[in-house]
Amino acid sequence: MSDLNSNRKIAVILVADVVGYSKHMEHDENSTLQAYSECEKILKQFLSKRNGSIFNTGGDSVLIEFTSAVNAAGFAVDFQTKMMERNKSGNVLTKLEFRIGINMGDVVSREGNLLGDGVNIAARLEALAQPNGVCISKSIYDFVAPKTKLNFNDLGVQKVKQNSFHAYDVLLDESQRRKIRSEKSWVSRKSLSACILALVLLIGAGIYSAGILDTKIEPSLNQKDYTQSDILKVLVRPTSYLSSNDNLSYLAQGFTTYLGTALAQHPGLNVSPDTTAKHIQTVNLTDEQIKAEYQTDYIVDTTIQVSGEKIRLSVKILDLSTEQTVASEAYEFLEADVFEHQDKIADLALQKMSMMDHSSSSNRRISNDPIIYKKHILAQANMLSWTPEGHQKAMGLIEEILELEPKNMGITQMLAWLLQQKVYLGMSEDPNKDLSKSLEIAEVNLKQRDTGIIDAIALASSNEALLGLFEQSCARVPLMNQLLNEKQSKARPHDYAMTAWINQNCENFEVARLAYKNLFKLSPHYPAWVRYYYAYALLALENLDEAERYIQENKDLDYSYYGTNEILKLCLVYIAHKQENFELAAQYFSEFEAMPNSLNLGYMEGDFAAARSKVFFTQFSDVLRKYGMS
Repeated sequence: MSDLNSNRKIAVILVADVVGYSKHMEHDENSTLQAYSECEKILKQFLSKRNGSIFNTGGDSVLIEFTSAVNAAGFAVDFQTKMMERNKSGNVLTKLEFRIGINMGDVVSREGNLLGDGVNIAARLEALAQPNGVCISKSIYDFVAPKTKLNFNDLGVQKVKQNSFHAYDVLLDESQRRKIRSEKSWVSRKSLSACILALVLLIGAGIYSAGILDTKIEPSLNQKDYTQSDILKVLVRPTSYLSSNDNLSYLAQGFTTYLGTALAQHPGLNVSPDTTAKHIQTVNLTDEQIKAEYQTDYIVDTTIQVSGEKIRLSVKILDLSTEQTVASEAYEFLEADVFEHQDKIADLALQKMSMMDHSSSSNRRISNDPIIYKKHILAQANMLSWTPEGHQKAMGLIEEILELEPKNMGITQMLAWLLQQKVYLGMSEDPNKDLSKSLEIAEVNLKQRDTGIIDAIALASSNEALLGLFEQSCARVPLMNQLLNEKQSKARPHDYAMTAWINQNCENFEVARLAYKNLFKLSPHYPAWVRYYYAYALLALENLDEAERYIQENKDLDYSYYGTNEILKLCLVYIAHKQENFELAAQYFSEFEAMPNSLNLGYMEGDFAAARSKVFFTQFSDVLRKYGMS
C-alpha cells in the first residue's frame, strides 16, 4: 500500500478514440490502417508542441498525459481542427473522426502506465464527446476558461455509478452546441458486447434439439416473468434484540449497519437507507405493502437473543417476488466471535441475492472459505461495472484469491474472462496475447470434465470468435447443447443465458429465443443485456409483433447496463419502419435522440463482434441510418 501511495500524483489526462473504427476496418482494412497512421503522425506533431506524452494506446485509441490543462485543451482543439480539414480534402480515401475527453485528477503510476479515477473519468468524457468533439471536466474548465478564448457548452453533471463529473463541450463551431440531460445511472461503456462476454464468469450454455428445444416444454411467459429491472432492491430491517442484558444491546445496531454496508458494495443491489427501514418498522407495514410502496425485492430480518454468555443470532431472507424464504439460519457464539458471524451473514445474503447466483438450483460455491467467497462475489460485481476501475478492482481481488488457492479452477476461469474484458476495455497492450492466454485457460479447464465444462466451452468458443475463428467457435455448440440437455432441471440461469448468446452468434435464432424465455422464467432480474439481445433474436426471426409487445413492456424500466433503454427504443424504430409506419419510426428516433445515453452505430456494432454473420446488423443499421443514426 505504501508503494502505491508513493506513486500517486495529480495529472491532466486526455483520451482520444476513433469513431466507428471497426466499421472502417471491415470496409477497407488497409486503407483504415494507413489513415490511422497518417492521423497518428499529425497527433504526435501537435503533441511535441504542447509537451504531452503518450502513456498507453489501444489500437484505435490513445491516452496522453499533460502537465498543463491549457496545453491539453490547446492540443485537442488543434488536432480536431486539423482532422476536420483533412476530412474535407478530396484526396483523403478514408476519413477518420475522433472523440476527445480531458480530465484532471488523481492517478497512480505503475510500470509506465497511469491508473485511477483521473484516467477513468477522462475515458468517460471521451465517450460523451461528439464526433470531432472535445469534452472536458469542470477541473479542466476552471483552468482553461479564464486563460483562453475558447467557447464552451455546459452539459451539467453526469453521473457514472460511484463517479460524478461536471462536463463541458469545447465548441469548435456553433454546430456542436447540444443539450444533454444529466443522468444518475450513466455508465461508461467501451462496447456493449463486453456486457455479454463478462457475464460468462461461471457460465456455459446450450440447448439440445430433442430436449430443451422441444416446444412442448416451452415455458409460458407472462408480463411478470420478464418485466423486471436488473437492479435488486433490498430492505435490511433493524435487528431485533430480544434480551434484558443491556450490555450487549449494541450488537443489534452493529449487525444492521454492517449488513447494509456489506450489501451496498454490490453494484447490482440497491439497499434502502436506514431511515427508510426505521420508518417501515415504526408504521409496521406488511411485506405486501413494502413490496408495493417501495418496490422491494428482498427483506433481510435478523434477531439476537442472549442467554448467559451465549449469543444466538437468527437470520431470514425473504424473496418478495415469490413470497418464499430463500434462507433461514441460526448461529450460536460468544461475544468475541461477533465479527466472524457478521461476515457469515453478509456472505449468506450475497450468495442468495447476487444476480450471478440468483437461482434456487445454484448452490455451488467457488470456495468453502467465506472470505474467498465474498471476494469472489465482489470481484464479479466490480467486473460487471464495465469500467477500467472496476476491472482493476476485480483483477486485484482475483489475484489475492489465487495467492491463497492457486489451483481453484473457478477462479482461474474468472481470470480468463478478465483477460478478455481487458481487451474490450482497451486496456490490453497485446489483445491477441491476452485472448490466446484466455483460450489456453479454457482448454486446460476443458480437460477437467468433472466441473465447469459448460463454462469452459463458452470461454473457449467466445475467445475463438473474437480471434476470428468463427467456424471453430460454432463447432463447439452441439456439445454445449447436449450437456445442457443432460442437466435440464438442474440447469442454472447462466446456462440458458450463454446458450442463447452463443447460439444467436451462430445464427440459431430459434434456439436463442427459447433459451431466453427459459432464462426469464428462472431469473427475472438477470442482468439487462439479455433484454435487448432477446429483442435482437425476435427481430432476426422477423417476429415483429412479439418483439414490439415485449419492448413496450420493458423499455421504461431502470437498468444498470448502459444504453439498454436506448437500444430498446431503436428496436422500436426498426419495427415501425419494417411495418412501413415511417412517421412512427421517425417519432421513436426523435425520442431516442432526447434520451440521456449517447449511442452510435460504432458502439452498437460491438454487440455483434462475436457473431459469425453480420447480416442482421447490416439490415438493422441500414434502417437506423435512414433516420439519422451515424
